[in-house]
Order: sequence, then C-alpha cells, then structure tokens
Amino acid sequence: MTKNKKIEIFILYLLLVAGGFWHLLGYFQTLMRWFAAPLLIVLALFLAWKMYAVNRDKQATFFIWSMIVLLGGFIFEAIGVKTGLIFGDYVYGDVLQPQINHVPIAIGFAWFGIQISSLGFAQWISRNRLKVNVLAMITALLMVLFDVLMEPSAIYLGYWTWANGHPPLHNYFGWLGLSLAFSLLGARLGLFQKTVPPFVRHAYIAQAIYFSLIFIKTVIV
Repeated sequence: MTKNKKIEIFILYLLLVAGGFWHLLGYFQTLMRWFAAPLLIVLALFLAWKMYAVNRDKQATFFIWSMIVLLGGFIFEAIGVKTGLIFGDYVYGDVLQPQINHVPIAIGFAWFGIQISSLGFAQWISRNRLKVNVLAMITALLMVLFDVLMEPSAIYLGYWTWANGHPPLHNYFGWLGLSLAFSLLGARLGLFQKTVPPFVRHAYIAQAIYFSLIFIKTVIV
C-alpha cells in the first residue's frame, strides 16, 4: 500500500472516529449537524472515484449504474416516506439538508456510499474468491447489517423518526430487496469483478465504528 493510500485511510478514521467520540462526549453538536450531509456526499463521491479507478474500461457502464443506485435510492426513499409501504412509517428530520419533498438529497449519496463500501468489505472477507453473484448477495446482506447498526444512532441524531419509535421488520426486508437489486445489477454489468482499493472496505469499518460510538451514547443517555 502506498503512502498516499495510508494517509487517506488515516484521515478517514480520524474524521469518523473523532466524530463518533464528539457525539459520545457531547462536543461540537451543532457543527456535527451542519457537516452530516456534506460528509455523506463527499465520502460517497470519493468512494465512487475509487471504484471508477478500477473500472476505467467501463466508464459509461459505471456511470449508468452509479446513477441508478444514487437516484434509485433517493426515489425509493421518497416513495417510502410518502406511502410507508417500502420501509415503514417514518419521516426525515431537519438535520440532513437540503431536502426535496422532505427527503434529504444526501440520502441518495448515502445509499451509493453504503453500496460501494459494502462491496469492498465483502471482497475483503471473502478474499474475492466467490462467484460474482454470490459476492453481490453478501454485499446486499452487509448493507442490511449496516442499516441494523445505523438505525438506533440515526434516530438519536435526528436523521429520521419512526412512527412507532423503531423500524418495523419489513424495513429490513425493504433494504434487502433494494440492496440485492443494486448489487446484482452491478455484478451483471461486470463492475464487481475487479478488487477495489483498501480505502473502500475501511470506509465500511470506519462508518460502523462511528455509528457504534453513537449507539453507546444512546444507551447511556
């Protein structure tokens, strides 16, 4: 691993772990609210660049798939908020700004970022030795696992609120269905064969640590 790649990973952990501890200790709360959406967007774009770097021979394909995941994630969230059918009955708070029809723009980027980082982590734990469709399924399962970890913390941070105070079971089925669709499409388009850079899997781990630290805050409050 080159020095620049190590620095990128160090900065990633520094920002997210520090952010988690700030929430845990109650520092810089207003600042953290302001930076929540920009951080999601910047991280997703950086992950997109990392994945693009190993798929330069499929530029148009990667762009189309990226737009499907990003816009698809946003659109399904918008439908979910409006109808309550996909994920359950929930509304977004005012933390993640700006919003379109009460759905944060950053949510589409969040779907995209979780998708790519889950792929990187799936490749790492499987040593990238699995058939691509199996890899896609593991990626989808990791996305659902991430949502399970994220939910209590996101609720505490005011990202969104559930009608019953907690997500219903079919939220996770909705996540699984959408995650699987995005993952299998990426695999079908030949975007999952090449090993992504180490930063991508570390993005999954660093975000998991971030939400885990905030979860501790929700328990001790």
